[in-house]
Amino acid sequence: PGWKVRGITRNPSSPSALAWIPKGVELVQADLNNPSSLLPALTDATAIFVTTDFWGPSLLVTTLKLLFCCNQDFQQGKNIFDAAALVLTIERIVVSSLVEAKEKSRGKYKGVYYWDGKARALRYLREAHVDLAGKLSVVVMGNYMGNWLKELKLRKVGYRLALAGSGTTPLPHIDVERDTGYLVRALLECAPGKMVLGAGEMISWSEMMKVWYECNNVQYGGFDPLFVDQFERFIPCQALGGSLERCLLSWTNSGTQVVIRMLSFRQSLESIALSPIGIIGSRSRIGRRFSAVEGHSVERNWSRR
Repeated sequence: PGWKVRGITRNPSSPSALAWIPKGVELVQADLNNPSSLLPALTDATAIFVTTDFWGPSLLVTTLKLLFCCNQDFQQGKNIFDAAALVLTIERIVVSSLVEAKEKSRGKYKGVYYWDGKARALRYLREAHVDLAGKLSVVVMGNYMGNWLKELKLRKVGYRLALAGSGTTPLPHIDVERDTGYLVRALLECAPGKMVLGAGEMISWSEMMKVWYECNNVQYGGFDPLFVDQFERFIPCQALGGSLERCLLSWTNSGTQVVIRMLSFRQSLESIALSPIGIIGSRSRIGRRFSAVEGHSVERNWSRR
């Protein structure tokens, strides 16, 4: 209550942007790749939520090197941090970021470009804009549960899932469309300096597949572990498979100070039949999830269910 939300979009007249107007969002034209457009968009803001785009350029056929995507991811973060540092009204900045895989894995995982650009941008913020960094909190997103809802057609025969790794390692997953707002609100209501891992559930790929089978009443087909070179054949961007493979294998809780439990994978799938994507749902579900982030509870780590 009392918040007025402003949204940044490259095209305020696009259908996806216009869909936010009935929800009370003020639309402002700006582009993370155009630094001069950012300062007017941030003027008089009290708090900002920042996320940058690695995947857009990585999926273009003209993108030859992942380093380009990584550098653009970093540059977008740098652009908005430079602009935000000039806005004196800002009291809080919440950034969606990731950790440096090479550092956290002690050199085991290299070339995780999807993580590296965001982590570099965050390091730049802390080094170049000390005052703004004092207002900073960070949210680290798990794997997106919604990826299971795309391009999957039900068949009468069973499905098999093929990914890099054994498929048995528990990884963090989040219903990003429903639960991101709760993570950001939790950080806005806490003192700055927090790092939150948003995970509805720590669950392996094999277990997720079994839940998906049960919810769709189809036959369980099994899990096929892939080597990196096999996995890369399914990825449209050259060499992106290796980077993604390391993301799939290397998720840990390293560096996070808070873990907020949100929707489990089963709850996320089952709720699709109850409410459209992007609609929060019942008041009782909201209350149950808020109980995990109010008061002192948000200050501690949450054990796995």
